[in-house]
Amino acid sequence: MQVEIELRHLPRFRVMNYLTQVGGTITETASVTGEGWWATIEALEPDRVGIVDVPRDRLVIEGDEHTVERVAAFMQHKVRQMRHGR
Repeated sequence: MQVEIELRHLPRFRVMNYLTQVGGTITETASVTGEGWWATIEALEPDRVGIVDVPRDRLVIEGDEHTVERVAAFMQHKVRQMRHGR
C-alpha cells in the first residue's frame, strides 16, 4: 500500500522527527524505515502566493496496509497540529 501526503512549509527535519516518533529509523537524508513500512520525502515545486514561494514536499509512505494506515494517520494528525499552531 502507498499513501502520499503533501506537506507545505513544514521543515524536513521536523517531518523526519515525527517519522522516528512513530517507530522509524532514519536511513538516508530523506528516508525512514520502520517495521512493515518505509517513507521518503520528495521535493515539489513551491507554490507561489503573491510574491512569496511556499515550500512543498510530498511524503510517500509505503508498506503493509495496516501499518501504513497507522503511520499515515499519525503523520496527518501531526501536520494538522502544525497548521493550527499546536
